[in-house]
Amino acid sequence: MGWYCRIVFTLFLFFLSCTPINQNKNISIKEQIKSKIAIEPVQILPPEIKKEIVESNKNVRVGLMENEDKIIFSFSGSYSIYNDEKLIFSKKMSTDSWKVYFTTEKYICLENISTGEKIAVDQKVVFKPEQIASYVTLGKIKSGKGWHWENTRSRSYKGNIEFIKFNNKITVVNDVGIEQYLYGVVPSEMSALSPFEALKAQAVLARTNVFSDLGKKYKNKPYSLYSDVYSQVYTGISKTHERANKAVDETRGIILENNGKPIQALFHSVCGGHLESNDIIWSGNKLEYLPSKPDKINGLEKYNDLSNESLFKKWIDSRPDAYCNLADKNVDKALDYAKKYYRWTKKYSSKKLEQIIKNKTGKNIGKLKDIKILKRGKSGKAISVSVVGSNSTLTINKELNIRKQLSDPPLYSANFYVVKSGGDFIFKGAGFGHGTGMCQIGACGMASKGKDFREILYFYFPNTKLSNIDK
Repeated sequence: MGWYCRIVFTLFLFFLSCTPINQNKNISIKEQIKSKIAIEPVQILPPEIKKEIVESNKNVRVGLMENEDKIIFSFSGSYSIYNDEKLIFSKKMSTDSWKVYFTTEKYICLENISTGEKIAVDQKVVFKPEQIASYVTLGKIKSGKGWHWENTRSRSYKGNIEFIKFNNKITVVNDVGIEQYLYGVVPSEMSALSPFEALKAQAVLARTNVFSDLGKKYKNKPYSLYSDVYSQVYTGISKTHERANKAVDETRGIILENNGKPIQALFHSVCGGHLESNDIIWSGNKLEYLPSKPDKINGLEKYNDLSNESLFKKWIDSRPDAYCNLADKNVDKALDYAKKYYRWTKKYSSKKLEQIIKNKTGKNIGKLKDIKILKRGKSGKAISVSVVGSNSTLTINKELNIRKQLSDPPLYSANFYVVKSGGDFIFKGAGFGHGTGMCQIGACGMASKGKDFREILYFYFPNTKLSNIDK
């Protein structure tokens, strides 16, 4: 070894032995190096699967509106406007409102409301941004129909906006880069003030869903995902936040896979302390990475199986120290809303409940006498319920049907038992959502205890691996 190499090698050893401190994070550079090596996701996707993903990972097509006759919108920045692939206007600037509507001649008409400028096209109108900052604002986007969060509001979107003639109505599609799409999903599905490692876990799941079966469910539509809860909630740039953007950036390209394929990356708001397996919620084949188990690594062993009625009632009437119980978790006050979902009570008069059941099922059971749980999953989820009336007895099966047909809006979850009190029926329950996959508030609880996004994901999705599709 020459004298120059010996000096460089000696300085390198000295550097490591001194372990200087990063002033911003108070972590030694040696530990940062070790940590970086340890957390790097290993690329294990089979070549044919990776090829399929990489070839399609530039953009995602998201349905924003459908079955519309008229849509009001505006755009900011410079856009070029196309009739399918034929240029109509080049680099157009406008501060006016526009409308797209379906004509009696079955054409799509694009009209400037202020100037009256019009053009009719046969199949679709496409707005393509000419500036990074350009965006389109659509009026009256509906979301959460039939749920507690149902609303209608204007929202803004980057990327291409397509107005497509589909089934003699107009469907609006946002063709947008995947990472930009994730900027709009993560803060829509989880509070941007959640612990950062929980946001990173959410980002990985959102990205995974682009490539999983969830991203292929609309085979007969002009989009691959919808912007509402039945895919994953996407609000464009309306709720973007720097913390959520950073979570997306720091997990860029990372997805969760099982046996070489992207998983069904399911998540929900609050499990109430116990997760349920996918086959109990939706039937179908049981997936090894979506088990039923308590929402905690240790300490809740006696509650592994809550299908027993007496044990389930004890569970509901207690507040066990699960990850999604925020009582002792150091999280931002913005998450306080979730505390009311960990344990909840819903009361209906028998008369009101009789009317709800009639409206939801189309059946008149007469005077409501009783509601009996016939079968529960291991999480305690009601999966078969008998509604006893003076005229007839109605059996309701499956978790979502039970939640929708016994309440308006739907019950927060199917983790409940029923108490009769005078003329009232009281639902005593736990959790918010279907309870399968990642409990979002549980992920926040784990992150508050020092768990990183990999530990969170591997807890909620055992038998999976992290892979980077960009490498």
